[in-house]
Amino acid sequence: MGLHQNSVLYHSARLAVSSVILQLLGFLYRILLGRLAGAQVVAVHGLVLSAYNVVLSCTLTGIAFSVSRIAAKYEAIGSARSIPRLISISLTLFLSLFSLLALPFGLFREWFSEVILGDPDTCKALILLIPCLLLTGFENVHKAYFYGISCTAAPMISEIMEMLLRIGAVLVLFFLFPGLDVSSCAALIVFGMVVSEIVSATFLTGVYRVHRRSLTGRDDVPRRVILSDLASMALPVSLSTLISRILSAANTVLIPRTLVHSGLSMEDAMEQFGILSGMTLPMLMLPCAILSPLVTVLTPRFTAAHSLNHPQEIRRKAAKALHVTGLLGIPSLTVLLCFGEYLTQLLYHTPRAAAHLLPLSGIALLSFYYVICESILEGIGQQKRSAILAVGANSFGVCLTVFVGGVLRLGIWGYLCGELLSFLLGVVISLIWVRRYTGLVLRWYNWVIIPLLSSAVAILLVRPIFYLLTQNHVLPLLSFAFTVSLFLLIYSVLIRLMGVNYPQYLKNLWD
Repeated sequence: MGLHQNSVLYHSARLAVSSVILQLLGFLYRILLGRLAGAQVVAVHGLVLSAYNVVLSCTLTGIAFSVSRIAAKYEAIGSARSIPRLISISLTLFLSLFSLLALPFGLFREWFSEVILGDPDTCKALILLIPCLLLTGFENVHKAYFYGISCTAAPMISEIMEMLLRIGAVLVLFFLFPGLDVSSCAALIVFGMVVSEIVSATFLTGVYRVHRRSLTGRDDVPRRVILSDLASMALPVSLSTLISRILSAANTVLIPRTLVHSGLSMEDAMEQFGILSGMTLPMLMLPCAILSPLVTVLTPRFTAAHSLNHPQEIRRKAAKALHVTGLLGIPSLTVLLCFGEYLTQLLYHTPRAAAHLLPLSGIALLSFYYVICESILEGIGQQKRSAILAVGANSFGVCLTVFVGGVLRLGIWGYLCGELLSFLLGVVISLIWVRRYTGLVLRWYNWVIIPLLSSAVAILLVRPIFYLLTQNHVLPLLSFAFTVSLFLLIYSVLIRLMGVNYPQYLKNLWD
């Protein structure tokens, strides 16, 4: 099967390779953190990252989102040589916002750690977020440029190099400074992030300066038009992302407190939260290694097709994106759900990481569909609707966490109910809007029922084989690899028998 170098499949496949490598490296990174630092440090690091994401949403998220879409738009209309002006203005806006927001955040970190995050152990790590935020800004703006013009090689190299450096830095730092307290361990992890961001930001900036010389087309987009384009896209995205991340951060802070309210000690609550957020959820998000590249490649193309008034192209790509989500996401989560206890024991050496796999699998699957729908809406100019939905769904989830987890004293089930129902609400409403604004026909049987039935039949056939092999003293890892390979073979045969010609389907996924 030949691949056109400007096809969605070609760029998705390239990004998928790097994404799989990144997911594996990220998985290794989390395993190392869990073993070197412990679940409590992982939980503290999660609180620090929630603060990091809130500040990032104020200073960078909307700008990076806009750069990718606007670059795709300018290239589509033949004005690619205006893109360097777009990058320059975007970096200036980021630095202005960074000075206004990130620096005061660092100065008042003690108050923020004690009052907002509710854990003084986060204080040391918060000061190190300032250089990390600055470097991330330069990295993400340039990364968005490359994604917008469908040049995926530089971001691939940058992300893999960054993760390798992060793992290496953490290993070296924990070797050099053993026996530190929780606060210092969390600070070491963030310092490792800073080291990796230095290399990544420098690399992408240098490659961009070389690559911009090859841009062709006109240089006819004035500064005021670029500012207008940035404002129209960045403001609603930044605002919704900020509110959503504040709500998400509130959820992150609320979970340990609701666990304490339901009867656990603070130490046990932080440990349970660390296992959930740092071990179980990352394992269930492994299918994102395949699905995230598809979103990254398709979203700028939705923008380009919308700019050129090609509604049929938008419908075609939207249908394929939703179809691929079901074809890949459902079987992947089926395997993780059925063999989750074995995998958590293998990776984390704790059976507690296998708790709540069923609701968490539902949350993960709904999140896959929601991200696809969100990218379609944002690509066709419905950023405001997408923003309102994101805020509403997150608010609903936080309220459920407080009520079910805190008022009803059901602890972690409050968070699980909130996440599950908020994502369900987001998927339903976003699908309604996608159908209304693109004319897309929802083919539930092909997109959901076929992969769901095929996955269920395949897992029922192979699950006894796995236990038979392990009981006969075959190496568990070898048994698992053989069983998953057999599952994929049976699944592929079943979806083909049910009318899905997968090789032909992939072959037609052209630009």
